[in-house]
Amino acid sequence: MRLSAALVPGVALSLLGVAALADRALVGRAAALRSNATLRMEEDARLAAESVALALSRLERELSEGRDVEGLRAERLAARPDRATAPAGQRPYAERSRAELIALLSSEGVTPNGLPEAAVARIALGPGAPVSGPVAESVEERLLSGSLPVGAADLAFLARELGVDRDTRLTGLEARLRRAPAARDLPRAPGFTRTAHPDGRVEGWASRSRGETLRYELPVSSLLAAAAVERGSVAEPTGSEPGELFRIVEVPDVPGLRLRFEPRLEPAFQLTALRTLLWVSAILGIVAVGGFARARAREERALARERAFLASITHELRTPLAALRALGETLASGRGEPVEYGALVARETERLEPLLEQVLTLSRLDEAPRFGAADPERLLRSAVELVASRARRRDARLDVRVDGRLPECRWDGDAVRRALLNLLDNAITHGRQGGHVEARVGGEGAGVRLSVRDDGPGLGGIDRRRIFGRFERGTTDAPGTGLGLYLVDQVARAHGGRVELATSEGSGCTFSLVLPASPPALDAQART
Repeated sequence: MRLSAALVPGVALSLLGVAALADRALVGRAAALRSNATLRMEEDARLAAESVALALSRLERELSEGRDVEGLRAERLAARPDRATAPAGQRPYAERSRAELIALLSSEGVTPNGLPEAAVARIALGPGAPVSGPVAESVEERLLSGSLPVGAADLAFLARELGVDRDTRLTGLEARLRRAPAARDLPRAPGFTRTAHPDGRVEGWASRSRGETLRYELPVSSLLAAAAVERGSVAEPTGSEPGELFRIVEVPDVPGLRLRFEPRLEPAFQLTALRTLLWVSAILGIVAVGGFARARAREERALARERAFLASITHELRTPLAALRALGETLASGRGEPVEYGALVARETERLEPLLEQVLTLSRLDEAPRFGAADPERLLRSAVELVASRARRRDARLDVRVDGRLPECRWDGDAVRRALLNLLDNAITHGRQGGHVEARVGGEGAGVRLSVRDDGPGLGGIDRRRIFGRFERGTTDAPGTGLGLYLVDQVARAHGGRVELATSEGSGCTFSLVLPASPPALDAQART
């Protein structure tokens, strides 16, 4: 007992220590993995940004060579003209011949005032004139497609004069012309000036021969796919600042294009699950050790009570046996009054009965029940007859009551009688001197209820919870071993029944043994 009490705290502390060390190792490993993942993330981010820049340069080169690029939308705009003053001696376009004006319809030049010559010639020819010159495309279509060198400020005037001011393409063209840089400020293709927009696209501008401006739009998603950058580790352009668990890198030569990278960590729930499992295991281990210690303590207490019980029984047996021996020797020698000595022998024998009953109870606790035909009323009356003398000694009135017709039962009659004897003996012993004990039997559904009621002091809450334990007793000074109610509970369980207790302090107790007419164990044997 002392060893267990000293061992439990030691084992508990050892389990907690091991769990703390293991938890610390898990946290340390997680920190190391996180550090390594962060380093890999930074290197991956740098390489990915360079890959995106190289992929964009390759796509721009293909566009400059006239090849189609998947996901890329390109357009060519004529260079924005610079306004100039008309040189002296140049004839107005309205005074030129029809043939000269028709030849100017395919011109890509501008007038001294900065207007495209083709549009001015088309206006000068009037509505009935041919719509195109040597080129197949009309002047109106060339204007709306951005092929003519026109400024944004002149676009609305020319469209109105050419009769295309209601075309839906006009608004978009005007916006692009206003946004377009001057050709002299742009690098020559395949070099491009790039800009990343918040809506997830990259825009590039470059100049070409004959003052032409080349523009493209490319979704960031297509660019990342072309660079073979994994979508799982890259986010769209964002304005957020770098954090501990992610990095943001800018793609070289693409202002505004920022890529977000997160470390490839093991899922956090795995570490949480491992730590939870570790501590749950440690706690369960401590609980198990504590439960073992408590079980050992209960076993030690039960063994101590059993040893005390056997010592008490042995001591109690010696007194009546010594008295019987002395009385027998006196009678054998021809001395003493036979009637008086006979009464003494009877009294000492009666003292031996409950002691022997307790010994028999202890020896039969583990016996298997022997089921057979049983009459509940006869069992109750026989038990009452056996305790009648004890009731008389305490001046207690002992009544039997039978409620209605009882079913035929198959019980272990001896076990049920012993249980009833224990209930009756408790009622007589713990009831009032000169009190009243009622034994009652009646039907209970498909079974039988056997009840014993006394008018004693009753039981408190703590006593009610433990009196059915082995060697457990209520708060009382009356003699006893603490086996009686334990036996009653075991008999009830063996028959598939239960024991009920109705009590309150100061108003007595009613113990009821509720048993089915045919125990489930017996029915199971019959089916097999």
